[in-house]
Amino acid sequence: MEMYRQYVNGVLLTVYLIVILGILQHLLITRTYPLRVRYHGVETRLNVKSRSSKNNSIHTDINFNKTTQETVQKSTSPLRLKTTFIKSNAQTSSTALKNCTIEDTPTVKSVSSSTYFPKKEPKFLLCVGTRGRLGNHMFEFASGYGIAAKKNMVSVIKQRGLVDSVFELKNDSHLLLVPDLKACKGIPRRYERWCSRYDPQLENFTVVSNIFMGWGLQSWKYFNDSSQNLRKQMTFRKHIRQKVTEIQERTWRKFNFTSRSDVTFIGVHIRRGDMLNNPLGYDVATPEYISRAVEFFKKYKNTIFLVCSMDLTWSQKYMPKNVRVEFSVGNTPEVDMALLASSDHVIQTVGTFGWWSSWLNNGTVIYYKWPAKEDGKQRSTFSADYSDFFLPSWIGM
Repeated sequence: MEMYRQYVNGVLLTVYLIVILGILQHLLITRTYPLRVRYHGVETRLNVKSRSSKNNSIHTDINFNKTTQETVQKSTSPLRLKTTFIKSNAQTSSTALKNCTIEDTPTVKSVSSSTYFPKKEPKFLLCVGTRGRLGNHMFEFASGYGIAAKKNMVSVIKQRGLVDSVFELKNDSHLLLVPDLKACKGIPRRYERWCSRYDPQLENFTVVSNIFMGWGLQSWKYFNDSSQNLRKQMTFRKHIRQKVTEIQERTWRKFNFTSRSDVTFIGVHIRRGDMLNNPLGYDVATPEYISRAVEFFKKYKNTIFLVCSMDLTWSQKYMPKNVRVEFSVGNTPEVDMALLASSDHVIQTVGTFGWWSSWLNNGTVIYYKWPAKEDGKQRSTFSADYSDFFLPSWIGM
């Protein structure tokens, strides 16, 4: 009996030692190594977990991050990862990761564990001016953003500046909000040849430094490729949107409608003031144009015309009397712009303020197609048919 008890104790002790040794071996040998690799142009980090096997090789478990998974899923060729690890003097530190072969059929690339891909060089900055009022600032911002995207640069804009105070701007791959514009001082400058037409020479440069783009940049062609991102950036701030909702609700209730969906708002921007008798030769819309534009929308159901103008006397005199009309009084420029942009359709006359109110609108846009006098200095800044300035989808009258 005593001999049997000693035998059982010996067996239990042996099993206990085997378990302890197994745990120690696992703790000593299993390691997770970070590794950077590039696949189809995408640099990413892999987590490589190694563990020993009986034949002295090391098996691996490799975890992809989300970006790499998406890249692999889009690839037309299968991805195979083949790893070889070699133990060195039974050491189990990160030096045990000798090499990792990434095989993307049919091309094979080897990446050393001790080699890390260099970090991307920082993008160069693109600066623009801040001339004029809101409409001008928006052209400079949008064109700077669009050119920066084409050139793989980053456009710079001042935090709490005019554009940022109106819209909910956010940093992205081609926009950087900064507290000041010190980085834009003392850098090379490029200027367009015309204020209100597209100048291809302006974009014809090699990016070797930060750069400043000057003058009006007033053509949609500079930023058309970035329109989707710009529309997201140009979201009016919350207090502006709330004010617009209040004005619209007050207006449709005034005309005895029961909800916003019951009416069709037509935003009307009438600019005169500084355009009248301007030495540069700007032109202003005529009463006949206003009548034709309003007539165009009479076919729409339950229309209400919301008029924004700094010349209310002229606007009240020449707006047709046989339609529902509401005049915006006492609102800030940004609220008026948001009111026009939030309407179902827009009638614009002249100027960049009406232009941007129309661009931000998702409906039909009617524009006055003679914004400059033929014998004035301003006429030469536009293209012959104004096509660089007005969008092709807009309707000129």
